[in-house]
Order: sequence, then structure tokens, then C-alpha cells
Amino acid sequence: MTQFFNLSQAEAEATRSALDTLRGVSWAAQLVARIAKTGGLSTDNMASLFEGRFGLALHDRGITPEYEHAAGVGNTTVDFRFGHWLVELYSLDESDALKAATWQEGPVSGRFLVTYQPPSPGEIEEADQKRERDLAMLDASSEHDALKQAIRREIVAEAHQERQRLERLAKQSPAGEVVKAIERMVRKAAQAGQPAKFPSPDGSRFSMLVVDARAFGVMGADRIDGHLIAYGANAVPECIESRFVTGDGRQHPIRGAFDPGNPTKAARHFRERVHFLGIVSEKTYERDELHHSIRFYPNLNLFPSEEAALAVLATFPLTEPSKEREQRPELFLDEMTRIVSEDEIEFGILVDQKSVVARVHRDTLEDIEKRSLTRGSSEILRAFERRKHSLRQLAFQKQRRGQVERNGAVFLRPADLADLR
Repeated sequence: MTQFFNLSQAEAEATRSALDTLRGVSWAAQLVARIAKTGGLSTDNMASLFEGRFGLALHDRGITPEYEHAAGVGNTTVDFRFGHWLVELYSLDESDALKAATWQEGPVSGRFLVTYQPPSPGEIEEADQKRERDLAMLDASSEHDALKQAIRREIVAEAHQERQRLERLAKQSPAGEVVKAIERMVRKAAQAGQPAKFPSPDGSRFSMLVVDARAFGVMGADRIDGHLIAYGANAVPECIESRFVTGDGRQHPIRGAFDPGNPTKAARHFRERVHFLGIVSEKTYERDELHHSIRFYPNLNLFPSEEAALAVLATFPLTEPSKEREQRPELFLDEMTRIVSEDEIEFGILVDQKSVVARVHRDTLEDIEKRSLTRGSSEILRAFERRKHSLRQLAFQKQRRGQVERNGAVFLRPADLADLR
């Protein structure tokens, strides 16, 4: 765990209150006992604490679920069964790539995921040719065979280490985080290559995976992240980074959890058995937060239409889409992003739970990307999407300092980038 993903006082107090309530509820005895056994109110036990708060949300809705329900799929269970719902919870933890993207300088810390820029084909070819020349010169030398073998191993090891370094950089990107999250989620539907937890659909039960995504990416999963995770590259605007670039420069469209193009066996089991994916990143830990903050993505492979899927979802007790916009405006900031001229992008920031308009000029984006951007091109919007978290932070800082335009908007200029690390 890093300093960005630790048990906060607000979470601890909310969970303590939840457990105090659930201790007097018969169905929750096993859940409460498990939380105590696995570490109680501690950072290492945050996944179980999420189960406790989810259990309280069901209890507050008048639901009496069965905890650890055996749904008839081998010896596996789902966390909660009630009515026609089978619900499994999963908490994403910090990926190794995200930990590597975290930095600290004295009391100041941050994390930065950057779109991976692989070596060009020419650079890769040049490195390969140099290695082959070095090996050929080694073979032609008069050195002792044992020394030659040792040097050869060193040359090969250096090449391997360089490939590993490039693969780590590729994973330490927004697209890499999405791919890793998808891989982890779909594994909940498989065990040793066989289906797990969720039964084959029969029309009488509906399966759902609810994901605690607080540890996803730089700031948790937003609505566009959710669409990309659920459905893949074809479900998001072209300006969104939706292709994963490997260390050697090969590009692959991201295949979502429900995407028929996702070739893994775990993904096949997932899309054949899971009706809904829910994604939530708690913020306030208020008692009713889980009543309205889970974003749901239906698996349209299992329904005749989107309308049919939404009609089923309407029966789920923790869904209040209208209240979500009121309580979590930050989840809708991406809706404010638009091109306002050939050189400017308008976007939203959150100040005191209210949306504020900000703008950034192409010159600023060119400076942060360290390359030129064609006026009026879609690449300007793509550059903003790659850097939006940092740009929103800068705009927020300017707004707090009162550095706003006459119309109340915040305008980011190249000089403002000095505030970035």
C-alpha cells in the first residue's frame, strides 16, 4: 500500500458504525466475525470492510441477504444472495505499476501515469543490429571460450533487462491500468480454468460483480473508465486512450470485460454468466453513499435489448441514478469537455462540490506533451485526455488563488506548468 491507499479516519468510523449495527442482525453474524478475524479496522483489511459497508447498505434497504451463498458452481460461493440477485464484491488493490508511478519529495507526494511512447521501429532495429554485431565480434575474437560465454550471457541479459524495462513503462500508463483492472475482474468468474461463483443464466437469477475501484488509476474510476472497462475500446470516444501499447510498440485495442473480442477464457466465463458490472469509488463514506454511487454496466450479451437490461436493473435495491449526479458531480466532469476553438479545450473542475469551467490553450498542451499539435486536430483533445488529471489539479490551484478570468473561468497558460512536478 502507498500513502494514497490507506484506511482513512472517515472510512474507519463509517465501518465501525456499520459493524455496530450489523452485530445485532442475525444474517450478518458470519460477516462481522470474518471482518474481525481478517484484521478488523486496518488498511490490509479494506476489502472486507467494504463488504461490511455494502452489507449495511442492504440492511438499510430492508434486505435480509444470505452471506456466502453457494450458487451451485463447484465449491465456490458469492458474497450475497437476496431475491433474484447474486452479488459478488471485489476490491481492486494498487497495481505494481501504480505504486511505481507514485513519487515523494519531502512532504510532497503524487502519482503520474503517462501514455507510453515506445521506441520507434528504427530504434528497435538499430538496437537489434548492434547486439548482433557485438555478438559476431565476440565470436570472432580470440578470447577464451569460457570468457566468451560469460560476455555473451551478459549481452543477452542486458537485452532482456531492457525489454523488461520497456514492458514496465508500458504497464505504467492509463491504458495499462485499465487492462490490468479488466484482467483482475474477469478472474472472479473463473477458477483453474473452470467457471466459478456465477451460475449459468436461467432467467430466474441475475449475477452481478460490484467492484471497489478506489485504488484504480490516479483518482479512481470515472464514467469513461467504467465504459472502457466494461465494453472496451469501441464504447468510448475516439479521443480517449483506448489502445494498449506493448513495450515493443505493438498496439492492441482494449477489450472490455463484456467485449466478445476479449479472448481470455476467464473473460468468456464472465460475459456468459455475469449480467451486470457495478463500479464504485467511495468518497464520503456517509451511510447512504452506496445507495446511489454505484455505476452499473449491463452485459448486453445476456439481454434481448438495453431496455430489458435496465428494467431488471431497476429492481436492484442500491440504484438511484438521479441522486448520483447530485451527490457525486465529479463523476460527470467529462461531460463538460469540448473543443471551443482550433486552439482551446474547455473542461470542468470541481470546487466546493460545484462544477467550474476551465480552459487550456494548445500552447500549454504542446509544452506538457513536449511536441507540436496541429491546430483544430483531434490530437489536441487526445492530448488533453492524457493529461486531464494534472490539468484539473492546476486549474483548481489557480481558482483557489483567485486567478480567474472576468467570466469566472480558469485559463491555463504555459507558465502555469511550473507548478507541476
